[in-house]
Amino acid sequence: MAAPATLPSKFPTPTPIPPSAYRPLKAYAFDPSQGKYFGNYMTLNVKYEPLTPGPIGAQIAVIDYDASNDCYYEPVNLDEDVILIRNGLDPSESHPRFHQQMVYAVVKETIERFEFALGRPIRWSADQGSKDAPYRGKLRIFPHCMQEANAYYDHELHAILFGYFAAPADDEFNLPGQTIFTCLSHDIVAHETTHAIIDTIRPYYMQPTSIDTPAFHEAFADLVALLQHFSMPDVMREV
Repeated sequence: MAAPATLPSKFPTPTPIPPSAYRPLKAYAFDPSQGKYFGNYMTLNVKYEPLTPGPIGAQIAVIDYDASNDCYYEPVNLDEDVILIRNGLDPSESHPRFHQQMVYAVVKETIERFEFALGRPIRWSADQGSKDAPYRGKLRIFPHCMQEANAYYDHELHAILFGYFAAPADDEFNLPGQTIFTCLSHDIVAHETTHAIIDTIRPYYMQPTSIDTPAFHEAFADLVALLQHFSMPDVMREV
């Protein structure tokens, strides 16, 4: 009988494996009212970067503070092993950490499309606050900022604020009284991110020197949100 093979006494130096170029993250292609129809569940491949819980990266800081209830929600850690292996958390209307994941993914996707078109990174305009202020130099995202039917970009805070509200009785797509989160609408997130990007490229366009200036801001943000759907293969196949 042949002698059993023996393991080498010393293994060769392991070859380092480079990190992934992209981070796949699940999101809604439209919003929760579409359910799983029309390819509404999708995966966005955004450029990989190390993240701290929030998520907080080089350009974006998701801060889940609810001003209406004066509370913070537990931040998602997208570098956690059980989340990484699943390509992020599954879409959920009621899970605040999925909401944080979705706004990060869509905001970052929108930024990357502008960077590709411009041929350079987006550099946020200088913050107006203290140099010691937290999240300085990052676009701040508040997924559950206020209890109202609104979402907007705030130039002074250098932040995007998303609201949530109860569906009215005559809503055709949602149950009366159901909580609607504006941060779960792909179009709204892309729209408000475009406002932030235009503001950093052309800061004085935020000043309403004529009716055409805010009209340009709104029209351009709408077009970006609309055209991003052409990059979603599953949605295009369904249509």
